[in-house]
Amino acid sequence: MKKTTINAILMSIITLMSVSICFLIFCIVTRPRYVIVNEPETALITEASNLSEDPQLSEDTTSSHTETPVEEPPANTMHGKASTRVNIRDAASADARVLYTVDEGTTFDIIEIQDNGWSKILYEGSEAYISSSYVIITNE
Repeated sequence: MKKTTINAILMSIITLMSVSICFLIFCIVTRPRYVIVNEPETALITEASNLSEDPQLSEDTTSSHTETPVEEPPANTMHGKASTRVNIRDAASADARVLYTVDEGTTFDIIEIQDNGWSKILYEGSEAYISSSYVIITNE
């Protein structure tokens, strides 16, 4: 066989392997990251007794502070936590406004897992959306 034929065959094999590796990396990166965890979540929630006694707070922040009612999650709600630092948005879109940025392990109630790759959640008393790729489903 000629050198050019052998070189062409080897280049074809290298190209095919490169394309295959790129496809596998794409599949790994875009896979869903749902993990069901049976560990109990523990959280310590404390209530501030009087915000006006805190010397670090100005009078403007204490006088404009209003209580927002916290919605109770529906009875069939799943619980989840963030698998990494992630944005919580006001709509199910990467272009939607960012409401919060939460750290890994932040817990929330999952209202609905949508087919478009987003999960509707209840976070800090309001409905919001998080990319399903960064949600770990937990059982309590």
